[in-house]
Amino acid sequence: MHALLRAHAAPAAVAALSLGTLGLTASPAAASGDPDDDVVRDLSISIDLDEDGVMHVQETYDWDFGEREGLGFFRTLSTELRTDEGRRLYDVDDFELSSPSGAPAEVADVEETSDGLRLSLGAPDGSEETRTGLQTYELRYTVHGAVDPASWEWITAGPDQDVPIERVTTEVTAPAEILDAACWQGADSDLDDGVACTAEIDDDTITATATGLAPGGWQGVQIDVPEGTFSEATPIYAEPTALERLGDDLAPTTDRISQTLLDAWWAVSAAVVAAVAGLVALRRRSGRDEHFPGLVPGVLPEPGTTLETARLEREQPPTARHTVPDDLRPYEAALLWRKSTLFLPADFTTLTLVDLAARGHLRLEETTGSDEDDTGTDWIVSATGADGTGLAGWEKDLLAAVVAAGDGDPIRLSDLDGDFSSAAQKAQSKAVEAFDSRHLLARRLGGAGSLWGWAAAAVTLLLLILTIVGWATQMPTSLNLLLTGATVILILLGLTWMATSSRSNPRTALGRAHLEQLRGLRRGQAAVVDLSPSPADTPEELTPEEITAQLPYAMALGDDERWAALADARSRRDPSSWERHQGLSTVSWVVLATSLQSTIGASHSSSGTGSGGAGSSGFSAGSFGGGGGVAGR
Repeated sequence: MHALLRAHAAPAAVAALSLGTLGLTASPAAASGDPDDDVVRDLSISIDLDEDGVMHVQETYDWDFGEREGLGFFRTLSTELRTDEGRRLYDVDDFELSSPSGAPAEVADVEETSDGLRLSLGAPDGSEETRTGLQTYELRYTVHGAVDPASWEWITAGPDQDVPIERVTTEVTAPAEILDAACWQGADSDLDDGVACTAEIDDDTITATATGLAPGGWQGVQIDVPEGTFSEATPIYAEPTALERLGDDLAPTTDRISQTLLDAWWAVSAAVVAAVAGLVALRRRSGRDEHFPGLVPGVLPEPGTTLETARLEREQPPTARHTVPDDLRPYEAALLWRKSTLFLPADFTTLTLVDLAARGHLRLEETTGSDEDDTGTDWIVSATGADGTGLAGWEKDLLAAVVAAGDGDPIRLSDLDGDFSSAAQKAQSKAVEAFDSRHLLARRLGGAGSLWGWAAAAVTLLLLILTIVGWATQMPTSLNLLLTGATVILILLGLTWMATSSRSNPRTALGRAHLEQLRGLRRGQAAVVDLSPSPADTPEELTPEEITAQLPYAMALGDDERWAALADARSRRDPSSWERHQGLSTVSWVVLATSLQSTIGASHSSSGTGSGGAGSSGFSAGSFGGGGGVAGR
C-alpha cells in the first residue's frame, strides 16, 4: 500500500472536504489544445462503506475533450486532515482504471506530492493514443482511515478541478440504516460557501446530486448511522511532531490566560488605549524644544559664546520678519520645520534649484515641452558663472550636476537624466549630514534609530513570525490568539512611535532660535498677502529681489502658491519695476514656484521629500475529509 502521506490541508472547516477534488493541468507531449477547455459532462460516484470503515470508491467520468487530442486526465487525492486530535491520515490505494468507450485506460503514474497523490490516468505521456470528443473512464480505489464510529463526511468532488463539472451524482451505501444525511455544494475552493444540494435517503443508501460546478467548485456529503456501525473503524493519526507536542503542553495554560483576557476584554482595551495615550504624551513631553532664556526669540547667539539653555514651557507668538533667515538655506529650513526628511512640502532638488536661481547662480528660461504636441511648461537651465564662494558644498555639487548634465550648455529640466538624479541624491545626503552636524535637533535625521527602537522592532518581527507559524502549523487556538493579540498591540505601539518620531526629537536652543526666524518669516509673509490681522506686521513695500529671495522659503514652508500669487499681483500693479529679475519675468517666477517639481519629473523625486474584497458565506466543510481534483492531459 502507498505510504501514508502528509498533505497540505485547508482550514479546519474546509480541509476535510479536500480529498476528492478534481483538476486539469497543461497538456503533455502528443496531446493538443488547451486542457482547460475540457468539460466533465457527468460524474457518477459510488462509495461503499464496509463495517471495517474502508471506502470502496468508483468514479465514472463522462469526459468531453471536444476537438482537441487528449491523453486522459489527472486525478489528485488529499491524504491528510488536521484535526483537534492531531493530523489524521488517509491511506488511498488499489487503483484501477477502465474505459467503456475504449479510450486508453492506464494508471500511468502515481506521484506522491506534498499534498497527497497525483494520478496520471489514460495514456502515458508522449503516447500517440489520444482521443477526442466524449470518452468514459471508470476509476476505482480504496480509502482506509476515513470513517468514524457513527458518522462519515467527505468531499466527493472538487475543489481543485480546473474544468467544469456539469453534474455530480454521489451514491453512498452504508452497512446499516442511514439515520440522517446532507449534501453540500459550493463554488469557493476554500470550502466555506456551502449551500444545500439534493439528497435522498433510501434505508442504507443516500443519493446526492450537485449541478453546475465551475472550476474550483465542490460537493460534500455527510451521513449519520447508528452508534457502533463502524466499530472496527480506526482513525489513523500521524505521530505528533515536537512542535505539536509543545502546543499540547502549552494548551491548558494558554486556554486559561486567553479566557481570562476575554472575560476582562474591557480592561484589556482600556489598558491598550492608555498605553497608546501614554506613549503619545511621553513622546510629546520629551520633544519640547530648548531655547535661550537670555535672548529675544529669533536672535542667534554670538559665535563662540556659551549661553544658558532651558526647556521651552510655552510657545510665544512670533514676531513678523521680512528678511530670509540667517545662515539657513531653504532645504535646511524645511528639515528644521518638519524635523524629518520625509513628506516635505517641496523636494531637495526643487528647493535648491529655485534658491540658486533666486541668488543668481542659475539662469532659468521658461519654455514649452520638446515635443510639438507637448504644450506644458518646461525650463531651460544653465549656470551663470557667478562666484560660488559662499555656497555650501552640497549646493556646489548640485550646481555642478546641472552643468555636467548639459555638458556645459543649457539643458531642459525635463531632460535631466539618471546621472543627474544620482548626483542630486548624493548632494541631498551631504545636505542632511551637514544639517545634522549643526546640531539644530537633538537627534540626527540621518541616524539609524535608537537601540530601543531596533529592539522593539526585532521583538515585534519575532512575534509576527511566531504568529504566522502558529496559525500555519495549527498550534492551539488560544496560543495563536494570544500571539496575534500581542503582535497587533506591538504593531499599534510601533506605529504610534513612528508617527510621533518628529515630536520626540526636540530642537536645540540654536535650532529653536532659527525656528523663531522661520516662524517670524511665515507671519511676515502672511501679513504681506493680507492674511495677518495685525497692521504692525505689515512691512513697507518689498522689492522684487526680496520677494524672489523669500520664494524658496515659502516653498519650504508650504506657502509657495500664496507667495507666488503676491508676486503676480505686485507685477500687475507696477509692471515697470517688476519687468525682469534674474532673467525671468515675474509671471515666470510664479509659474516656476508652482510647476518646477513636476517638470523635473518623478524620476528625481527620490532626491526630495522621500515622500479587500468581499466573500460569500455559507456552510463550511472544514471538518470533512477528502478533496482533491482533476485536470485534463
